[in-house]
Amino acid sequence: YLQVALKRVPSVKKDKPIRIEIPHALYNTEGAEVCLFVKDKQGEGRKKAKERLQQEEAAGVSKVMDISKLKSKFESHEAKRKLCQAYDLFLADNRIIPSLPKYIGKQFFKKKKQPIPVDLRGKDWASQIKKACNATYTYMGGGTCVNIRIARSSFDDGQIVENVMSAVEALPQILPGKWRSVQAIYLKSTESVALPLYSELPELSKEA
Repeated sequence: YLQVALKRVPSVKKDKPIRIEIPHALYNTEGAEVCLFVKDKQGEGRKKAKERLQQEEAAGVSKVMDISKLKSKFESHEAKRKLCQAYDLFLADNRIIPSLPKYIGKQFFKKKKQPIPVDLRGKDWASQIKKACNATYTYMGGGTCVNIRIARSSFDDGQIVENVMSAVEALPQILPGKWRSVQAIYLKSTESVALPLYSELPELSKEA
């Protein structure tokens, strides 16, 4: 993970995932467990979506679920927790993103696994889904730390470095105050201490 320490809490909290392009995908479309949420609308539901994915050979989507099934089968907190753990990545038709939070529960937000919006209005679903998988995502929460997943344990040093550089270069575009808002940047794994990559020195007092 790339950890970005901000100087102050962002004025606006955004639960919508922020896309960051990286050269080495975290989710291989052939190996990732991906769940796609779709609309209930006639002709755009789960059955139709499955047929469409098969026709376009959109690899990587192992489960297609419409809103009706999400509401009926995953009503309890425990069911929502198990659903969150069951897949590496969640995608959703961007037209239903605003209504999803009340159906998926807080667990998805705690684990930073909010569904990634995908444009399913066009004909080329396969490329849209692969585009969503071939990136990393971050969120502007209510604190001063922004976490960006940039590698897997199977990556070599070169792949990690290239993904780190791409994520760092994207910071001015995704942070409200651009570089001015960054206090420090760290690199860490789930079990390691944070390794400092950058830290802004405090301003010296004019009276010093």
